[in-house]
Amino acid sequence: MRQRTSVDIRELSFEKFVAFLFARDVPNESFESLHERRETAKWDQWYWHFDITFDARRVCGYYVNLFDAPRFLLESYSKAQLEQGFWAIQGSNLDCSAFHIIWDRDLPFPIREQCVKSMVILFKGLFAIEPLVDAVSMWWDSLCYDWHCGNRKRSRGGEDRAMQDVMFETLVDILELESPTCQGAALHGLSHLHHPDTGDAIRLYLARNPHLSGDWKSTALAAAEFKLM
Repeated sequence: MRQRTSVDIRELSFEKFVAFLFARDVPNESFESLHERRETAKWDQWYWHFDITFDARRVCGYYVNLFDAPRFLLESYSKAQLEQGFWAIQGSNLDCSAFHIIWDRDLPFPIREQCVKSMVILFKGLFAIEPLVDAVSMWWDSLCYDWHCGNRKRSRGGEDRAMQDVMFETLVDILELESPTCQGAALHGLSHLHHPDTGDAIRLYLARNPHLSGDWKSTALAAAEFKLM
């Protein structure tokens, strides 16, 4: 078993924080095989073995900065490094991931709301250009699945409801992008988020896009019924 490593990133600049996430070695294999390897016991990521000390407010601001202007990543890191880094950002295994930051109640809600809403620009400015392998398509699966499995419920009110509304607005904005990759990721998220206005949003999406293929329409309708996995 790999030993865990403790690291303090409280004083990292934005540039060094980005490098901390993305400037990582990637397995010496074809990039196309990464998805297959993720499904096996051989998949072992660097962020599974770190205990991180960090300033949540600073990290949240760094994510907003990154999401607001992500295009430079394409020139700075390989596709495989981006795939690996965005899995770290969206997941629960990295202490300072966006997954954790947006639920850090020590931070004012408007700051965390801004982080989520800035993801629209991330999708438009980066993911619409470079869809990666599956880090993009699974982004909202990672962030929304708590509502699908019942860990979070709108009926509880509070942040369960407030954050659900923020994510819904964000997903609707992403659904309006021209990129099929972005639209597919948004439909995936809407299916797991279980927002009560999902049906209306998807009906409007279908009305605006009358030339979608039959399979794509079926995907959208499945999302409207929270059945898209």
